[in-house]
Amino acid sequence: MRKRVLIAVCLAALALTAGVFYGAREVLLHGFSTIESEQARLGIERVRNSLQTDVDQLSTTTADYLLWNDPTNFTRETLDTLRVQLVWTTDIEGRTVVALTSRDVPPGVLTSISPDVMGVLESTVPRLLSSEAGSRPRFVRLPDGALAFAALRAVRMDRTGIARGTLVLGRYLDEALVTRLAQTSQSPVRLTFLDGKGNPVGPVPPAVAHWLSSGSASEELVESDGAKVLGSHTLLRDIEGRPLAVLSTSMRRDALMLGERTITYVVAVLLVCFALLVVSLLSLLNRSFRTRVAVQRGWLDQQRKIARLARRDVLTGLPNRLHLQRQLPRLIDRASRNGTRLALLYMDLDHFKNVNDSLGHGSGDRLLTTIARRLRGSVAAHDVVLRMGGDELLVVATLLPEAEVVNSIADRVRAVLQVPIDVDGVSLSITPSIGISVYPEDGADAEQLLKHADIALYHAKAHGRGHHEFYTPEMNARLRERLWLERALKEALESEELSIEYQPCFDLETRRPVSLEALLRWRTADGALVPPSRFVPVAEESALIIQIGDWVLRRVCEQLAEWQRAQVPLVPVSVNISVRQLEHTQLAARVAALAQEVGIDSSLLHFEITESAAMQNSQQYLSSLQGLRGLGARILIDDFGTGYSSLSYLKHLPVDTLKVDRAFVRDMAHDANDAAIVRAIAAVSKSLGLQLVAEGIESAEQLECLRRLDCECGQGFYFSPPVSAEACARILGQLRSVRSAVDPPQRRALNPTT
Repeated sequence: MRKRVLIAVCLAALALTAGVFYGAREVLLHGFSTIESEQARLGIERVRNSLQTDVDQLSTTTADYLLWNDPTNFTRETLDTLRVQLVWTTDIEGRTVVALTSRDVPPGVLTSISPDVMGVLESTVPRLLSSEAGSRPRFVRLPDGALAFAALRAVRMDRTGIARGTLVLGRYLDEALVTRLAQTSQSPVRLTFLDGKGNPVGPVPPAVAHWLSSGSASEELVESDGAKVLGSHTLLRDIEGRPLAVLSTSMRRDALMLGERTITYVVAVLLVCFALLVVSLLSLLNRSFRTRVAVQRGWLDQQRKIARLARRDVLTGLPNRLHLQRQLPRLIDRASRNGTRLALLYMDLDHFKNVNDSLGHGSGDRLLTTIARRLRGSVAAHDVVLRMGGDELLVVATLLPEAEVVNSIADRVRAVLQVPIDVDGVSLSITPSIGISVYPEDGADAEQLLKHADIALYHAKAHGRGHHEFYTPEMNARLRERLWLERALKEALESEELSIEYQPCFDLETRRPVSLEALLRWRTADGALVPPSRFVPVAEESALIIQIGDWVLRRVCEQLAEWQRAQVPLVPVSVNISVRQLEHTQLAARVAALAQEVGIDSSLLHFEITESAAMQNSQQYLSSLQGLRGLGARILIDDFGTGYSSLSYLKHLPVDTLKVDRAFVRDMAHDANDAAIVRAIAAVSKSLGLQLVAEGIESAEQLECLRRLDCECGQGFYFSPPVSAEACARILGQLRSVRSAVDPPQRRALNPTT
């Protein structure tokens, strides 16, 4: 019984295999045939494109001869060079000026176009010129052959003035053209002309004759011309849409013939293999059930191994975020049952990107691997250390008796990671910023704890890096406020809630305005004034500062143009620029474009950058600042004296002016230390040949102290608070009488741009 079943199964399998083999053979042969047909279509398309490229040259040639002076310029040599066999020009009244052809004449000779040909051209060209496509080549049937021609209205310049006419250039579809098409398309090409009724003039394959006589709407035909050749044909029509000629090419059917032989061999081999397979099947049916169990057990082990690898970071070997998603809820449940605490220490390696940028990603990977190993060794064995991605790591500290223990863990982690590490011969010291959330105080589930640790990390990075901070509800409130403020600031930019006020800067000797500072103001729709100290840092942290900076720059340029049109005396206006503008925009090009657009001198724009920003990466910003200087602008260092780095950047950056921070000016009349600082800054600026401007002057006593220190200019409420553009125009109007009374050198002192 078992043998009969096996025989029946084998016969059924044999019949099924034969059917599958036969079907596969047919499918494969059909696939080969489809590929060849597609190749044939591509071949005729390539030939047609070559024809189109060849005759399209007539458009270029016609355009080159749009301006012509003397009809005798058309020589046989010129026409042969351009591969043009017919030229016909008329004047504005349609009278023929030139009608020459090189068709069927000896080399070097031109003859007049026959009357029959002229009759066809005279009836065809005017209709072509009446459309918008007059310069594009068209095909036309002539008594002496088929012609591709381009016609265009021409302009003739002579001694009597300007006269309009027509220029027609033609190229016959002849053997020379067929030869060029064969060379260009790398395919055999044949051109068969059709008579006026659409019948072929010469012999064509039966399939082509049937295709032409049937009036098929298809413009292309692929047909088999015997067992070894596959032909493809395309129909060319004249300007009237009537069939003109058949353009043909052919290709050998090597792929199909090879496919047939290959498939036959493969089928034979497979039939032999099937016999061997039947024998093997009989032996496999006798295997024990234990083999199947062993295979299944191995598969399960492999799946478990893959699952473990999916929860591990490939570089460091630490568990990853996927492992955290599965493990953290279990750790929280255990802490809840035991009455212990659990803490998440979410850390980011400060300035790790600089390592990748300077030493390469290979060194960065080796550094990260060493840090992960150190971090794993710095915490307890029951704690979990994970890599969240990039340079972000996470420690899940478990079994904590109280939250205060986390402080010592964070200090230990920072101390271990700060020890210098040798990477490729370079000693590197990395400090982590750490955000901490504690269960159950800061969250009851994994998502809350991770979110709050991330918020705490954000605040640790925002407040100096290199330390740790615990999550507090106020952090979340500040983050929500920051997100709200960022969204509201974007809406304010779109709804024109932002405005600009101008604070004049005065010459301390003459007490006349010499420049202005543009100050951004934000008044909400309900009339509330948002101070810059609140919204500018938010804009700096986001990409909004670039849009806002561009908006301020445009408004200042437009205001200067408006004052210029109103003949208000102009002084330079300084605009505050951010680091992001220098990093992500072509600032000098933008300033030049805006100045040209509104019609002002770009030297009327000066630019202020804070001292702390200037020292972040002075070499990176050097080219941007030099580009601004090249436009005639002056570069001012704002809040000078509050920085913490070396003053050596002053000799590298193209700086013109130092602005003493108002914090030193406020108490200099009563505080000897502040007075000494201002005196030192004045000495530095004088030694370097820089102009000195004092901010925040609010009393005559401060003014007198600054004058004694040879401070040249200043601004503050003692002179004028920030005012609107209208009020500023009135202040600048006072300069009219001053400029008319002073001599040119004094005038230049008041306005360096004049």
